[in-house]
Amino acid sequence: MFSLKAETRAAPPVQRLSAREAYDKLRAGEITLIDVRTPEEWRQTGVPEGAKRATLQDKDFLKQVMAHAGAFEAPVAFICRSGQRSGQAAAQARAVGFTQVYNVVGGVEGPDGWLAERLPVTFA
Repeated sequence: MFSLKAETRAAPPVQRLSAREAYDKLRAGEITLIDVRTPEEWRQTGVPEGAKRATLQDKDFLKQVMAHAGAFEAPVAFICRSGQRSGQAAAQARAVGFTQVYNVVGGVEGPDGWLAERLPVTFA
C-alpha cells in the first residue's frame, strides 16, 4: 500500500516541536498528534489529550498513521516517552511520503515534555 514517492528532490527535514508547541497546534487543529508508545505506557502515564494512538512496533504502523492523518500532505506530529521513538516514527513517515512531519522533543516524560509542562492527558 505504501511506496516511496518517486521524486529526486530532497525531502524537507523533520521539524521539531516542544510539547507546548505541539499542544497549541493540536488545539488549533493544525496537526494530528500520534502517540507511538506502547499500550502499557499509555496506561501508566495517560495519552496526551487529543492524540491518536499507533504503536511504532505494530507491523501496520504506517497504515495507522495514514488512517489518522488522512493524507500525505496533512501535518502530523509524533510523540513518545522522550523523543527517540517519535524521531524514528517521523523518519518512517517522511520515507513513505508524508510532507509535513514533526517530532515532539522531550516526549511525554522528558524534562521539557508533556507531563513536565503539565499539559492534559487522558486515560481512556
